[in-house]
Formats: sequence, C-alpha cells, structure tokens
Amino acid sequence: MTKKLAIILFLFIMIIHSIPTYAEGFKYAEIFDPKQDKVVKVVQVNTKIHNMVGSWIKDVDNIYGKNDPLTDDGYAIRIPLYPSVKVHGKWLNTLVREVYIIIPENQPPFFMIFENENKLLCFPFKGDINELSKVLDFKFKVGVAPINE
Repeated sequence: MTKKLAIILFLFIMIIHSIPTYAEGFKYAEIFDPKQDKVVKVVQVNTKIHNMVGSWIKDVDNIYGKNDPLTDDGYAIRIPLYPSVKVHGKWLNTLVREVYIIIPENQPPFFMIFENENKLLCFPFKGDINELSKVLDFKFKVGVAPINE
C-alpha cells in the first residue's frame, strides 16, 4: 500500500511540475480581424515562421511614409519572436521581440515594431504575403495593394 501511495505521489508531483515548463515553451502568432473585432486564428510560431519574419525585418530599409497607418479593415498579425532578433540598420537598431504585420484591404502592408517598449516604428513590408498565408495556413481576404518603392 505504501509503495502504491509513493508511486501515485511521485507521478502527481511530476505532472504538476511539468505543466508550467511545457506551457512556457510555446509562442503563438495571432491573426486579428478588426471588422470582427477578434482574433480569428492562433498559430504556433515555428522555426520557419521565425526565420522568415526575422529575415524580413533585417531587410528593412525605409520608414513607412503614411501619417496614420492604422485602418479598421484587413488584418493585423502579431508574431512573437523567441529568441529575439537583433537588428542593426539605418532605421532600426534594437532587439525585436514582437512584430506586427498590418495588412490593410486597399493599402500596401507594413510592419509595426516597438523599439525600446514605447517607441512605435512602421516600415514597409517587403515580404511575400502569399508565403506568409501558406505558413500561417490562413487565406487573407483582401486586395493587397502593390508596394510603392
């Protein structure tokens, strides 16, 4: 009887201690639809997504020129980057922990990145929306405007 109790107690302790460690290991991208005012899909960030987004933000070479970039249509995608991506460039010099990709219905898409927690910077998105759509397994229902160079 004591042996069974010890085994049950041991298994119970193992289960309790493994849950927080397991939950902290995953990061999720969220696709937000402002028309529905909710997150419409959650996707676990994998190495492919991390590397793809990391390479896109390292290639930032210009500031997004629109005065009021936010819209109430299209999609907003929040992608946490773990490990963080270090970016050193003319327009961005920081450790990026999170990227927002904004995809308006009739404007070119762009990145939103917080530098030093309170400084918001916007950059033109020069990645491939179709590739992003495939890796997130989500069809964006917008007429994405071409990027003006």
